[in-house]
Formats: sequence, structure tokens, C-alpha cells
Amino acid sequence: YTLNNIDSFNLKKEKMVSIITIILFFLYAWGLGFTVTYFVKQSENALERNLMNVGIGLGIFAILSIILNFFRVPLDWKIFLILSLIVPIYDLIKKVKAGNLRLPKLKLTKSNLIIVIVLLIFFASFYMYAKGAFSYPYLENEDPWGHSEGIKYVSIEKTAYGPPPKDSERLEPVLSYLDPYPPAYDVFLGVLHQTSPDLTWTMKFFNALIISLGFIFFFFFAWQFVGNRNKALFATFVLAAIPCYLSHFIWAHSFIVTLFFPTMYAFERIKHDKRWWVISALLVAGLWVSQNFSQPIKLTTLIFIYVIILSIANRKILFFHFSAIFGGIGISLFWFGSMLFKYGRFGFLTYYFSYRILGAAPSVTITGAPLPPPSKSFIVNAISAVVNPGGSASRAYTLKDFMIAKSENMINNPIGIGIVISLLVLVGVIYLLWKYKTSIVKKRNAWACIILFWLIYTFWGVNGITFPFSVAKGAFRVWMLLAIPVAIVSTEGAFFIKDFFSKKKVIRFFILLIIIFSIFFTSATYKIQHNTTVWPTSSFFNSPQEAFEYGVWFNSIPVNEKVFMISRPKIAVGFGKYSCNWCQEEIELRKKIINVSAKELHGFLKSKDYKYLLLSIKNDLKFFKKEVGEEKSLGVLQEKYNDFINSGLFEPVYQKEGVFIALTVK
Repeated sequence: YTLNNIDSFNLKKEKMVSIITIILFFLYAWGLGFTVTYFVKQSENALERNLMNVGIGLGIFAILSIILNFFRVPLDWKIFLILSLIVPIYDLIKKVKAGNLRLPKLKLTKSNLIIVIVLLIFFASFYMYAKGAFSYPYLENEDPWGHSEGIKYVSIEKTAYGPPPKDSERLEPVLSYLDPYPPAYDVFLGVLHQTSPDLTWTMKFFNALIISLGFIFFFFFAWQFVGNRNKALFATFVLAAIPCYLSHFIWAHSFIVTLFFPTMYAFERIKHDKRWWVISALLVAGLWVSQNFSQPIKLTTLIFIYVIILSIANRKILFFHFSAIFGGIGISLFWFGSMLFKYGRFGFLTYYFSYRILGAAPSVTITGAPLPPPSKSFIVNAISAVVNPGGSASRAYTLKDFMIAKSENMINNPIGIGIVISLLVLVGVIYLLWKYKTSIVKKRNAWACIILFWLIYTFWGVNGITFPFSVAKGAFRVWMLLAIPVAIVSTEGAFFIKDFFSKKKVIRFFILLIIIFSIFFTSATYKIQHNTTVWPTSSFFNSPQEAFEYGVWFNSIPVNEKVFMISRPKIAVGFGKYSCNWCQEEIELRKKIINVSAKELHGFLKSKDYKYLLLSIKNDLKFFKKEVGEEKSLGVLQEKYNDFINSGLFEPVYQKEGVFIALTVK
């Protein structure tokens, strides 16, 4: 759809630019990963080294962008490319001079064959996610539209610090997911957008790519963690098949959960080389600047569980592991410290903890007012802010929600596991408790204890509304994290069943094959159906069909064309066009649009080089209702529209009756 109505020259150019940006994506990630792992002991497997460099590099990019931003270095793609390639080029020159430059020899070993299968899982998943994302021209729900503004802002302004709040007395950010929201996800896609002009394509393609790469990173973590490559492969297949693990919904969660796997891989590598603690700390920092406190706290809790149990198993405090956790949180202060300085203590706490810590009403100002003294329930409120199970889609879940996968599901965070995987988890839990009943906290078996506690924590988190009290914020957002221990524990159940019924390799292979097909038909098929169907979108539109109608017009004009909208201007940005929604002049104009004449509007749009004025009937009416009341709104809107259209300064070029009118600015 994005290629319609573009001449052949521009089509070829756009395709070439997209290919270049894909190459740059891997250069940024691999180069940064290569750089930070250059000074530590790495795996001897060339495929593992290079693939994990991509995952580690993504996490390094996240915190590097924040540090560069802190020191006011422009977030420009050329700077990231240079920083990514300095050490690789140095290493190349060094090897050439020494005469020992050798291309890595990839042998057809069992390990490499398994890695190839993992790559096939990656490609299959990427195809599924991308197919679903590109099955309609619009973005889904509200979050992706909000992210589109932040991405566009970063790509142009080359900073993660947003413009001043709309209301100086309250923390009402102009951009939903940028300043004070941790911006690494928008920054990363914003840098990619600098070389990939079509914002909609950039968001859909690279979001699907990031999620799918996570399966590769999970495999190498699971291999290090469990110590068995066959089990790691099976667990990767299960994770890819579980419906509740990440849909192609475009939001920061897809980035931060993917980064969790290279982070845990780095923690696992500390046992081979203590210097990996530095990389682990940088990756923990990357987690904390990639999404609001909700997921970083939960993921850090999983890391704490991991380190505490490892410390008990090793009969000593693992100094380097704990240093990585606290060091990473400390490094993230490059962002949170600057936000505390910018918005003040009250503004900072108000935004990040939704008024629960202070017990203050939302109407209390955040600037120019002293911080009120903490109430008696300060500590209670603080804990509540971190573990409150509520959320936009949280509810009490039943056994059916876990065991029966469905093709119709939530789009941002699907729920459900599937009956076969659920039964395998039950078998796996019983098997692990039985097998390691007296040695589960010993060093060699610590992974089993860790994964069981991960399962308890995430299962409890999902059921935060059902259980007497909660341990994690936003119950419905814990589903994606529950999938991680479920994948590993169900693998133990599957391998126990395989080994229990026969000692013959051929029979065990066929038993495992039956289990794989059973998982596919009771879980994966529903995930595929859900992720490849047409999804609903923002409340801006009455229906997906209406969103398609907008898409037809938006995709008939050039990428990044300037389009002005009176209400919900983020829609223009989300469709891959340009609208300076963060510019103060545009904001002020929209506030007083009722009193702006056609001549004044035309002069303003002309001075700002806007090519189109899009009148969105339903949404403009909502806007006018707030200004003049419901009774007068329709008449005032019609009068304003007539003023614009009959002025001779604008020319109608496209109209969908009752939906919108597109005008060119003469």
C-alpha cells in the first residue's frame, strides 16, 4: 500500500533507502556489541559471537543515546555509525598489518545446525509479525500513534529532550513517549527514520524485526542458562509459539523485553570472565531507559531473583553481579537525574508514580509549589505505585484464560498459553521439584531453582487482581514475562515425557515431534491467526474501514508531505507525513482556531510550507464541543468549514463524505 501512486524512480529510490537502513540497523547494533565485547572473553562459536553482538549492541545503543543526549551531542545517524565502527575498523587494520586476517570458518557442527534452525524460527516469526503489521495502512490503538510523534521529533530535532510542557503548571508532555518518558525506543527508531523516509514503514518493519531477533537472543541465553542446546532450541520454539509473548503491537515493551535476553546472557558470561559485569551494567541501564518504570522494575526483580539464588548456591555474595544491577540503575540516572532536575521532585514523582506516593490530587501544580510533606501512608503508597495490578486491560483471570488459546485476543498484550504447553509446564514443575528435591540450591542446579521462582513471580504478577495482594504493576503486562519461564519449564516437561516412555532415540524423536505438532496446533496457530489479521485502531476513527479510507488518501501524497490537522494531528505523522505537533506556534494556533479566519490560517500555513489542510469532521466536532458546547458546536464547525472552503485560498482535492475533507493550500 505504501508503494501506490509513486513513480518508478521514487519507488526504486525508496526501496534502496530502506535496504540501506536495514544494513545500518545491523551495523549500529553489531558494531556497538563488537566494541563492548572486544575486551572480554567471548564464545568460541563465531555465529554465537556475532549474533549476540547484535543483541548486546541494541542494549548499548539504548544507554549510549541517553549519555550522548545528556551531553547535548546530536542524535544523528552518522555519529552512531562512526561510534559503532571505530573499534571494528581498528581491529581490522590491526589484523591486516599483522597479516593474520582470516575470515571465520563456519563448520557444519551440531551447534551450528541448531543455530540455523533458530534462524529459521526467527525468519518465520518475522514473516508473521511483518505480514500482520503491513496488512493495513494505519497504526494500532493509541500507543503507536504517540510513539510516531516522538520518533519524528527525534529524527528531526536530534534530541531526546522534549519541548516544554503544554501547561507550565502541570506535567502535560507535548509528546506522549518522550521526556519525561524514558526515550530509548523512540530514539532508536528516530535515528533509523533519518535514513528511512517512510515513518510508517520504518515503525512497522523494525518493530517486527526487533521482536523476532529476541528469539535468537533468548536461545543463546537459554543455552548458557540451562547448559543444553537441544533444550534451548525447544524452549525457543515454545516461546515463539506462546500467544501471550509479544504481538506485533508497536510500543516500547517490544524493545525492552527483547533487551532482557542479551542482558541475561551477559550476566551468564560473568562466570567465564568477570569483566562482563561492566557490559551487564550497561545493559541493565539500557533496560531502565527503554520504558517507564513498569517493566524495568519487573525485569530487574527477575534479575535480583537470579542473582540472589546464584549467591545462595555459590555460598557467597556475587559482588560483580550485584554491582552490575546497581551500577546499571546508577548509569540510568543520566536520564532520570536530568528529568528530576527539569521537572522538580514533585513533578518527577507525580509523573512516574501517578500521584500514589505523594497522595496528592492531580490538580496540584508541579512548579512553583513546595513539595508537600509525605503522608503517613507514604511507604504504603510507594509500594502501591510499584505493585498496583491495575491497568487499561488488567482483570481477574481464570484457568481457561491460561489453557485455551484464542485467535481473537488483545492486540497490545495477548493472553493465553495453550493447553499442551500448560500441561507441559505442570509436568515440568513436578519433574524439577522431584529431580532436584534435595539439591535444587546447589551450584550446578541453581538454574532450576531460578526458573521456578521466575515462574512463581510472573504467575503471581499476572494474577495480581485475583490474589490477595499483587507483586507486579499492571497484571496484563506481565503475560509477556510469564512466557519466559513457561518456555523453559515446559521444555523440561517435554523432555521428561520423551525420555520416560522410551530409551530408543528414534521413538523419543517421534514423541518430541508429536509434542511439537501439538504445541503448534494448540498455541502457535492461534498466535499466527491473531498476528496476521486486521487489527482495530485509534478511537480517532469510527472503524478500521474509516482508517483504511484515511490511508488511501494519505498514501496518495508523497512521504513526509506537510499536512495540518485541527484535531489529533498525530494522525498525520503516524501515516508517514509531517506535522510539527511540538511547535509552540502550531499548538497556539489550534487553541484559538475558532477565532482564526481563513486568511489568517492560509497565511500561517503558507509561511510554514504546509501543503494540505485536512478537515476531520468527527474529531473536529469533538474539539469544537469542548470550546463552544454541544448545542453550538455543529453550527460553528460548519460555518468554519465553509469559511475555509469558500475563501478561495484552499482547494478541495479529496473528500470522503461524512469523514474528512482534504484541501490544498493555494
